[in-house]
Amino acid sequence: MPRLLRHVAAGLVAAATLAGCGISDSEVRPAGDPVQGGLTEDLGSSLRVYFVTPQGTWPVSRPAPAGARLQQAMDALLDGPTAAERARGLITQLPSAPQPVRARTTEGRVQLRLPWLVRDLRPAAVSQLVCTAAEAPGVGDNPVIEVFEPGMPGPPWPVRCDESGSAVPARHEGSS
Repeated sequence: MPRLLRHVAAGLVAAATLAGCGISDSEVRPAGDPVQGGLTEDLGSSLRVYFVTPQGTWPVSRPAPAGARLQQAMDALLDGPTAAERARGLITQLPSAPQPVRARTTEGRVQLRLPWLVRDLRPAAVSQLVCTAAEAPGVGDNPVIEVFEPGMPGPPWPVRCDESGSAVPARHEGSS
């Protein structure tokens, strides 16, 4: 019998100890103001530039001065990753540019004028260009990027940036 009492006493002591560690009431209290920064940061004041990792394209955010942010994003892309971004394993697949990449919005689309032929670029480089243009502040949600190649007659290539950070053909609006 003393052995049974010792087990019961040990169980009561353990239950009392655990009960003191829990929350004693379930009353709801306000948590305070929402946290600032991180994902709640105003993306209109930063540029999103796409670089490459072994896993695919990866966006980085950089401060954006006032002005033509679409063109600033394209210029930042051509400048390549910073030393800190390179230290994190980010690279670019874009070759050096004989001329700048020109970008502007028109009628809800982005016109992207390249200094290279698309066939001469790696797919990751095309994704870097298209997704950086698509994510520029003020461009809008899921824009069509019209890619113009130098010296190529005919209409531009309509593409979009998908959720994985890859350039994909744009579906023709109005067709079934």
